[in-house]
Amino acid sequence: MRQFEEDLENWRAAKREFDEAEERRKDVIERGIYSNVELMKDFLEENLQSIVWPRETIVSTEILDDGKRVFVDVDLPELEDMPRKTASAPQRGYKLSVKEMSATQIQRLYMRHVHGIGFRIIGETFSALPNAQELVLSAYSQRPDRATGHVTDEYLYSVRVDRDSWSHINFDNLQNLDIVEVLAQFDLKRSMTKTGIFKPVEPFGPNG
Repeated sequence: MRQFEEDLENWRAAKREFDEAEERRKDVIERGIYSNVELMKDFLEENLQSIVWPRETIVSTEILDDGKRVFVDVDLPELEDMPRKTASAPQRGYKLSVKEMSATQIQRLYMRHVHGIGFRIIGETFSALPNAQELVLSAYSQRPDRATGHVTDEYLYSVRVDRDSWSHINFDNLQNLDIVEVLAQFDLKRSMTKTGIFKPVEPFGPNG
């Protein structure tokens, strides 16, 4: 009986703690994210951190104008992190066919991946912050400087999106979207070849 009473009291304490946390979260969702910039930032970062990325992806945020404008910087995975091989199964038999990908295939894969990251983050941000009307997302990776040899951050693209334009995307038909072209309909800074070779760009700042 003593063990039962101890277990019951521990369960009650854990339940009280859970209920209090849920009540705080409910208050944030129903009121905090409409008026408190710090709670907006915490709630957004909590949502973005819950995303399970296939490769390491680090996101930092800044919220301005009482939550109407959001700036997101994304530290992208590197080209070297992309898979190098593809696997396929024949129509007959069970022997798996593994082939090396060409440099162009890897570049195209990377191109789609980094644009997909931006697309997901933009959607998650507008969903998490109902007051946000404009979002600037700038995505960068680490690359060696050709002049010095030192590794520096280089922005691959920077895009400015307003909520109204974003809402015109048909999210019920995502499978038919060209994820690389989706961001091109917005105010986009990007210097990229058709095969996915990027040149660095200057990202949008708070003043344009």
